[in-house]
Amino acid sequence: MTGIPNSNPLAVAACLLACLAGTAPPHAVADNLFLDGAERLSGCVRAINADGSVLLETPLAPEPVTLKPNSIKKILFSDHPDKSPNATCGVTLSNGDILPGDVETVDGTNLTLNSSIGGHFVIPRTSIHSLQLGAHQANAIYAGPDGLDGWTRDPATADHWAFSNEAFHVRGSGKISRDFDLPQQFIVRFKLAWVNDPNIKVCFATALGSGEAPVDRYYLTFNGAGIEIKREASSGRHFTPIATLQRLPKQYPGKHVTIEIRVDRLGKTLQLLLNDEPEGPFKDPLDKAPAANGLIIESIIDEASSLQLSHIELLDWNLKGERRRSEDRGDVTKDVLITGDSQRHSGALVEVKKGQEGLLYVFKSAFQDDALEVPEGEISTLFFVGKKATAAEASKDPFILQLHGGGSLHVSTCSFADEKVEAIHPLLGKLTLQRAGIAAFERVNPKSKEAPQP
Repeated sequence: MTGIPNSNPLAVAACLLACLAGTAPPHAVADNLFLDGAERLSGCVRAINADGSVLLETPLAPEPVTLKPNSIKKILFSDHPDKSPNATCGVTLSNGDILPGDVETVDGTNLTLNSSIGGHFVIPRTSIHSLQLGAHQANAIYAGPDGLDGWTRDPATADHWAFSNEAFHVRGSGKISRDFDLPQQFIVRFKLAWVNDPNIKVCFATALGSGEAPVDRYYLTFNGAGIEIKREASSGRHFTPIATLQRLPKQYPGKHVTIEIRVDRLGKTLQLLLNDEPEGPFKDPLDKAPAANGLIIESIIDEASSLQLSHIELLDWNLKGERRRSEDRGDVTKDVLITGDSQRHSGALVEVKKGQEGLLYVFKSAFQDDALEVPEGEISTLFFVGKKATAAEASKDPFILQLHGGGSLHVSTCSFADEKVEAIHPLLGKLTLQRAGIAAFERVNPKSKEAPQP
């Protein structure tokens, strides 16, 4: 490939930043690159070489520009799957990495995982810290849109809304709402695209049809000033800020972003993910979380602008596995199985086999003669023989791959070409991954490296 392999990356950055106006090659949506210091670049990443150098295509240069590896801190890729992988489990490796997927088999030596980002992984049991079952599982309450039926539009602006190509389109101002049967923990996820600048307000855990009267609810706004989450109350202080983030529309040159809000009403916490990048968690400052289950989407733009909302999902969020992740596993010389209702068994995981309604985990308890056959859906966490990584044992690999659908991998070398990613992992060896499964590429700062916390 041709380029400028010996160019000064900071000089190139300064030149591009002086000219760049948020555009990208006409055939691609812009990736976002974060350089050392405050500099940022946008363009289309054509390749990442094994040493971490980046080949960047931009309409401002006749040929791709090569940036040296030590100049790049992080890359957020613009490609986002239409739907995040819904893995049934997360494997936490002994170095702290997390790999989402679906368990296929387990024997005395290996666990085989089927993952959407790289097919079948055969992982030695000695390299596994724990298996979180249900930690990545979220059952769909609503997935759409599939039309305007079931949604309520304000009469004055009803004609501003349209449905086509599995998306809502709104020109100018307008409000659409719907009531759902939501659990105490739930997820709201949608993809937002815009023309000109966005200005949207999304109210959740809200009552519908309350007019202008104060109500108990959360809401998120996204406009030219960034993103804000607030708590509205029907008594006492009307509005209380929960989070204010400088995530400006211009930081998304493709003019689209996937927004995910995770709500734990029992724990009174919220977490925000933007294109799978987590923000928070944030605490609800009031004593009691909102109890209602409505969703209101309000466009606050002028008639010359438009918004598109697609891939709208409301999910039942299973928190049991995540809460168990930080629990003391106990005896490190034995496997430990913890069920969703907090039963704990120590002994050995013998195998995983197919049952009539899913996988069965065959577990030989140290205190029972007969092996237990525990359905996959009843298990929260399974700890494998071993121990947590210490600071001395933690991965020293220079790069991290953040994965769509949750999870991350430390790698020593990484190269992107076309739709494939080749990488070397300290425990899994040589990997071939799908580029579409990678949300971000990040350079680790060795000076600030800490031991992972599985």
